Amino acid sequence: MKKNNIKYVLIPAFAAAALFPVLANDNQAKANEDKAATTSTVSKPENTSEKPSNVPTTNNIAETTPTTPASSANILEPTPATSTESTNNASIVNNKIAKPKVPFTVAEYKQKSALELAQLIREKKVTSTELVDLAYKVIAEENPKLNAVLTTENGKIPHAIVEEAYRTAKEIDNRISAGKLAANPVDWKEQPFLGVPALIKGLDQLKNGDYTNGVYLNKGKIADDNGPVAKEFTKLGFVILGQTNYPELGTRNITDSKLFGPAGNPWDPSRNTGGSSGGSAGAVASGMVPIASGSDAGGSIRIPSSWTGLIGLKPTGHVVKFPLVKTIEDAKAYFEKTELSKPKTLIEPPKDLKKLKIAYTLKTPLKDLELSEVGKKAILQTVDFLRKEGFTVEEVKEFPIDGYEGIKTYTVGGIGEESYVAAVKGVTEENKRQLDPTTYALGTSSYSGPNANTDISSVKPLSTFINQMNEFYKKYDLFLVPTNNVTAPSNDKKVDPYIEPDIAEQLYNINKIKDPKERFNLLTKQWLPMTRRSPYTWVFNLSGNPAISLPTYLSDKNLPFGVMFAAKDNSEKVLLEIGQYFQDRHQFKMNPAIRSTNVSENGNKIGVNVDGTKFEYAVPTYAPSVAELPTLNINNGTATISSNSENSQTTSVKEEKKLVNTNKSNSVSKTLPNTGESTNNSLSAIGLSFLALIGLLKRKKNN
Repeated sequence: MKKNNIKYVLIPAFAAAALFPVLANDNQAKANEDKAATTSTVSKPENTSEKPSNVPTTNNIAETTPTTPASSANILEPTPATSTESTNNASIVNNKIAKPKVPFTVAEYKQKSALELAQLIREKKVTSTELVDLAYKVIAEENPKLNAVLTTENGKIPHAIVEEAYRTAKEIDNRISAGKLAANPVDWKEQPFLGVPALIKGLDQLKNGDYTNGVYLNKGKIADDNGPVAKEFTKLGFVILGQTNYPELGTRNITDSKLFGPAGNPWDPSRNTGGSSGGSAGAVASGMVPIASGSDAGGSIRIPSSWTGLIGLKPTGHVVKFPLVKTIEDAKAYFEKTELSKPKTLIEPPKDLKKLKIAYTLKTPLKDLELSEVGKKAILQTVDFLRKEGFTVEEVKEFPIDGYEGIKTYTVGGIGEESYVAAVKGVTEENKRQLDPTTYALGTSSYSGPNANTDISSVKPLSTFINQMNEFYKKYDLFLVPTNNVTAPSNDKKVDPYIEPDIAEQLYNINKIKDPKERFNLLTKQWLPMTRRSPYTWVFNLSGNPAISLPTYLSDKNLPFGVMFAAKDNSEKVLLEIGQYFQDRHQFKMNPAIRSTNVSENGNKIGVNVDGTKFEYAVPTYAPSVAELPTLNINNGTATISSNSENSQTTSVKEEKKLVNTNKSNSVSKTLPNTGESTNNSLSAIGLSFLALIGLLKRKKNN
């Protein structure tokens, strides 16, 4: 199996998420707290063909002390509209008046996947505009307690974004209605998600949306164009409704910036969703939308997926982008079409998945860190299931990588990285604490050039960890580990601080540390609380191997907990088929509000309305497929080229398996620390000088 040359390294912040809990929201919480009358998050424009004359050009964020999502509920609760005119406060659907005329209830909407909704649009049973209405209604109901969606315009989703969503939906409805006579006829193969409401991560640039990178000192900045993710979502047919919450620069494994505040978990709003794609996780896990974008440089997709009961795939690469979803079918269909995070060649899964040799471990990469009881139970339950199904599963007594050495290498990627440097530019002693302490410390540190103040001589080359995992995958096809070590952390910093107060204070005063080695040790040490919560995910960013988090376990407190399968490079299709195997056998434990795993006698799914009554619904799973480019087939440990084409269509609930058709190339771009995002949405050269310094310019190839 071929491996790509390494051009970029990850960011220690645990990338996009790779690491910890969440905190306060300045722009949402207090903006209109003193108002007696409550206002809607968003209101549907009356005329989608005309642009409002007075749409604000900047975000309107109150300069007040952040509050929790619960206290911001008054801002987001909709009230009846008093005018049809577009105003600065215009925003979403008024759920007291607008009642979308769709053939299913809100409860049923929440149950449906992106492909299922697209099929209903294709069959003309519902329009895209009606679904946008419904989605905004759910956002208005759920967001006040979860703070998943950014409301950066006077406590609302920016009016211009809402206008564009309705304009796009109307255009799609017209295309479908006109059929082959349309100026741009619908091609369902190229747009498998046509008309489906979606949200994108706040670090994914969206025109008229947040452009702050979550930095409090940047509040009010908006984007004047779409970034790569928004363009890809649009190309695939999605209707983008807004952006989701994320931590400052995507550095933490929790979603909790000073600017946007903590993201509440749909399973327990007092807990965090994880990070950095935490808002996306909360939005999908609460049923606002069936899909939302994410990025992963240390676990930012997988960590929140695990803590909210979703599916999270990290494709091959060190910093990658992929959406959070609730069905394998959606993940497959998106992977088939994505051009952002897909290898040029792919390993085909064997026809009999039980031929795969699976390793698991109850050890963590940090030798002194014991795996939690919930982690042990989740893994052993999964192992028991696999063995009963006939899989070969072997225990590995030691983790193949030394996590403490890995943390050092991971840390180097963030030292002096351009986005951190930009964030601290012009910062004074008086306002530096408005930045995350990690942002300040990494932005004021350097290991090269005339201003070098950090000694990284003890750091091992990235190739060390790549080679170690390459050797591991010579013996095993899959590696099973917990996604995290604990269930979702509390949003109360006093109960569960994401960084120790004394360490935070040292980071704010890092410039007083004159010893270069002591300085580097501090930068490394500050990750430990995060890595102890999430010790596994970032390892596969170091190695570049693909991994998928599956929602297979519920704790004694009824909290979701994911297990993760990792594999050699380019094995995304293998991982997706393993996910399909678990899904088809009803092993997923998702929030019943968004996905029922119960099946009736006639094959229909069983859902539950808010009043407790049950209903049945069919699950259309049609996913247009295209001819595959040459892919790699597993053949006794060797790879052979083959070409095949599949055109499968399934409508039965009991037969939801579909082949993943793949194509396209793996694009390399610049990424923001730890998230895979940046101000210009290209991967940031986190480690160029680092690479030159420690010999990471080339990645060994593994066949």
